[in-house]
Amino acid sequence: MMTVWKIFGLLLWLVAVPFCMGLVVMPCLKRKLRTPGTALVSGYILMFTLLELIGIPVVLLVVYNGFTIFIKCFTPVIILFALLGVLTVRWMGKNGHRLNFSMTSAIWDTSLEEKIMWLMFIGLVGFQLYMAFTRASFDGDDAYYGVQGVIAQQVDTLYRVNPYTGRSAALDVRHALALFPIWEAYAGSMSGVHATIVSHSFVPLVLIPMTYILYYQIGKELFWKKRESLPMFMALMALWQMFGYVSLFTTETFFLTRTWQGKSFAGNFVIPAVIWIFLSNAEPSKEGDGLGRIKYGEVRRASDIYGGVEEKSKNTGLWLLLACLNFAGGASSSLAILLSCLMTAGFGLLFAFRERSFVVLVKAGLACIPGGIYVLLYVALTHGLLVLPV
Repeated sequence: MMTVWKIFGLLLWLVAVPFCMGLVVMPCLKRKLRTPGTALVSGYILMFTLLELIGIPVVLLVVYNGFTIFIKCFTPVIILFALLGVLTVRWMGKNGHRLNFSMTSAIWDTSLEEKIMWLMFIGLVGFQLYMAFTRASFDGDDAYYGVQGVIAQQVDTLYRVNPYTGRSAALDVRHALALFPIWEAYAGSMSGVHATIVSHSFVPLVLIPMTYILYYQIGKELFWKKRESLPMFMALMALWQMFGYVSLFTTETFFLTRTWQGKSFAGNFVIPAVIWIFLSNAEPSKEGDGLGRIKYGEVRRASDIYGGVEEKSKNTGLWLLLACLNFAGGASSSLAILLSCLMTAGFGLLFAFRERSFVVLVKAGLACIPGGIYVLLYVALTHGLLVLPV
């Protein structure tokens, strides 16, 4: 019975709470993006943003009992956001704007060949989840990243103990801003599960499907003219992940063998999320101009019509998510911030030229500000410009 309650707790903190948090941004998104998958992805972006906003001051300023203080500060905030998400959906329902279960219809309202490809994709993902749960691999990085979560649970400090020796040490400023192991320890503590079990056994069961949700969203944007190619795209992506182990350093290797590490989250969630946001933010119109030009602003689609009245394209939520993502990526790795901000600047410049709109470039620049603040803080820490309590 105790095991059942622990599993229920993990589902609550790893799935239900992030999902409800993601519902907060649904009114700011276009109708076609108001899906359960988008809600889960958005919820994780918001959750890791709050993880960094709340966790970094605790890590830097609190020497003893830091993990306990973090739990007391972090828990009510994410619960509040989850409740706001539920209230938001109820408000949307009263106004006739419900979640769009497009993936269900995309699978069932298809030809026999497409159904076979969807079944192949589901089978491949199921096999990956089975292998990730029953054949968890270990590597040298577990001696550091995995142990940081265990130390947080057992010693109640954050990055103040050397994981290689178990002795007290000065704050590890190189890794102190990446709180991915602390999040795993938090989920374990709230569920009564050891941090190592959470990271190696349960986190892959959440992050692997969520990555494929991102690929599904990307596929919908890439194949909006040929939806019959979407299941083939998903099946190929699943095969690509399984056979991408051509070296120790590919994202595919990290995706399936080191899913619980921040570097894997950076390569398999943060970077694809930036691509998805930009594809959704500047998408081709079905009416087009004969040149395949991407039109920024309003998109005329049958799926964006309520009662015969055309809905204006809502990009506010996507820009806010991008700004949060450019800060939340720091939970996985400091390098993730640099990559996501560089991608934001590069894609923003391309779309600004394409649309001949300086506004797009300004919005992309504003979305990089949170990441820039993170980078400045990291530089100040690593160069000794900040005096921290010992």
